Amino acid sequence: MNAIHRWAHGFLLALVVAMLSVPELALGENPGRPRIGLVLSGGGARGAAHIGVIRVLEELRVPIDCIAGTSMGSIVGGLYASGMSVDEMEATLTGIDWGELFNDNPPRTDLSFRRKRDDDTFLVKAKPGLKNGQLALPKGAIQGQKLTLLLDRLALPVADIKNFDDLKIPFRAVATDIATGEPVALASGSLSHAMRASMSIPSALAPMELNGKLLVDGGVSNNLPMDVARETCADVLIVVDIGTPLTPQADLQSVLDITDQLTTIMTRQNTVRQLGTLRPQDILIEPDLGDISTMSFEKAGQAIPIGTQTALAQRWKLQRLALSEPEYQAYLAKQRFARTSTPPTIDFIRIENNSRLADSVVAARLHVKEGAPLNVPELEKDLAVIYGLGNFQKVDYSLVEEHGKTGLVVNAVAKEWGPNYLQFGMNLESSDSGDSAFTLGLGYTMTEVNSAGGEWRLLGSFGDTLQLFTDFYQPFGSDYRYFIVPDFTYERFNFGVFQDQSEVAEYRINETQIGLAGGINLGDSTEWRIGYRRAWSSATLTIGAPTLQEGHFDDGNVYTRWWMDTLDNVNFPTQGISTRSEYTFSSKSLGADHDFQTLRFGGIWPFTRGKSTFIPRLVLEGKLDGELGPQNRFFLGGFLNLSGFQTRQLSGEYAGLAELIYLRRLDNTSAAFTLPIYFGASLEAGNTWENSDDISLESVRMAGSLFLGLDTPIGPLYLGGGYAEGGFGSAYLFLGRPF
Repeated sequence: MNAIHRWAHGFLLALVVAMLSVPELALGENPGRPRIGLVLSGGGARGAAHIGVIRVLEELRVPIDCIAGTSMGSIVGGLYASGMSVDEMEATLTGIDWGELFNDNPPRTDLSFRRKRDDDTFLVKAKPGLKNGQLALPKGAIQGQKLTLLLDRLALPVADIKNFDDLKIPFRAVATDIATGEPVALASGSLSHAMRASMSIPSALAPMELNGKLLVDGGVSNNLPMDVARETCADVLIVVDIGTPLTPQADLQSVLDITDQLTTIMTRQNTVRQLGTLRPQDILIEPDLGDISTMSFEKAGQAIPIGTQTALAQRWKLQRLALSEPEYQAYLAKQRFARTSTPPTIDFIRIENNSRLADSVVAARLHVKEGAPLNVPELEKDLAVIYGLGNFQKVDYSLVEEHGKTGLVVNAVAKEWGPNYLQFGMNLESSDSGDSAFTLGLGYTMTEVNSAGGEWRLLGSFGDTLQLFTDFYQPFGSDYRYFIVPDFTYERFNFGVFQDQSEVAEYRINETQIGLAGGINLGDSTEWRIGYRRAWSSATLTIGAPTLQEGHFDDGNVYTRWWMDTLDNVNFPTQGISTRSEYTFSSKSLGADHDFQTLRFGGIWPFTRGKSTFIPRLVLEGKLDGELGPQNRFFLGGFLNLSGFQTRQLSGEYAGLAELIYLRRLDNTSAAFTLPIYFGASLEAGNTWENSDDISLESVRMAGSLFLGLDTPIGPLYLGGGYAEGGFGSAYLFLGRPF
């Protein structure tokens, strides 16, 4: 009996010691159950599988006491912690246009008219800065403007919660301090900013500066933050690892493959370290996502059911953590709040703007009304318009509570690499006839010359065409409605005179011009201007027999121009219109050698049906009376300008062109980070004439083309062939804008 007594005493003592050594297993939020932490790894598009896993946890009545997530895991985890339902998350994730989301450029329709005109000059959209004589670059390929606004909108119902422990489920977003390489668990502040910082892929997405630290993607240092979940609350972990596996050697075929592999190695190394801390009570879920890569966002919807099926395969493990129906309802009832979509009423508005522009320039583009509920879609459109001014690297908003009132703070952050920029461009045209032309362009723009938005621009193009251009654009009023712009241009180019298919003469035109114009901007789509131009030109015969007048010519004229531009894309438009009309009155009294009047009109009206786009185009140019010099003639010829003819092969005092261009998108339009590729065809009719009496239907020449078009980072590239009535044909390699 003594032996039995001693054995029983020892057993009870050991049991007490064991209970004291793991008190967390017996004490949770509810006595008798462990606290459960959900760990969601990063993995880009593969992270959609997290939604499927969470759906199963809800169906099995498994409670979640805290969440720790990295990168896409922080997005899913943060939204769920804020109270968003599984169905809402699925609808949100699958409804996003990821290609558009990862494109910083605002919709072209939101750009100011001045910024739209940048498209006319340069093909390369990137604008590196120039500071202290050195090239300045942004810290990421994209700044994440649209991503930031999306996260702001999704997290708006909890915008007033600054401590993430006060969310529906306590939450931590993991990022990396790029200065030290150490992981940072974000537990407070703006939820949207924390999620954005956690997925700031180095070099791709610009880092976020929070609490004095420059933060990038958490996957760099801790892609599977099991330790963070334990520190936050957890006794038991449910770990979901959707990280990208290493690529086999046979599939490593390019520098991009190698770069991606290096990133994966770095991420897997810290993941393996975390997995080494798994305990018997923890549950690891590893969805097999096959060929769904980090950037396959168009396949995100396919990852969700895979997550569901993988979690269901471990039902027997998860059910050990499940609550009864009454217990689960009690768990839900203890959660702090229900997510609400009721927009807050804005009592005051504050602009935080660190650019040289006056705050009134930003405020003039906001339509938020004090004392009214916040209209989020309208606010996002306003912020896109402000971003479209081109002065800011980020324009977002936050809500603040001050003295019992709700305020909207618009944060406009000036570009770190501005406000002076370089821009590059090139134009290449080559045909099988041996006719080729190459032009390289360079521009320098000083913005924010004054608080009213004045800017000075200097442009140069060198090659077959030489052009130097400078202007000073000064808008007036905070809405930029009125403007004045003096300018100077020097241009030199050649054009040929043809008879049938043979060039019989070639002239070199030199022209120097000064001008002064003023006008009105009617919103962001239309400009009307009136101005005076004084020009000095010369025409010199360089090849062949003289067919046109040579010598020096003076011109002085007043002109008026009306230009409407609502195109969504200037390279391959799918909707909108662009029409331009210009009337010129040239007179001896204004400094011209001859009196004459000209009228020019051009327009395109694209419309789209599915992947097919139709672009009607019309060009009408000619003199109304008087005598034109060689420098004032009108030209046709070249790709999509009576294809088959050489560039400027046709010239006259009148020109007309009517055509229909067909484009069909060939690539996957739902995929992110792709170069759009098109099959195209055109049907063209037009000609040039010396006299108005010569214009007739019988004199119109028919032409057409077939081509492939690629919208590349350095501009639209075309490869095709054209044929014109009369046996004129050419094959084209064309980099530039043909219309």
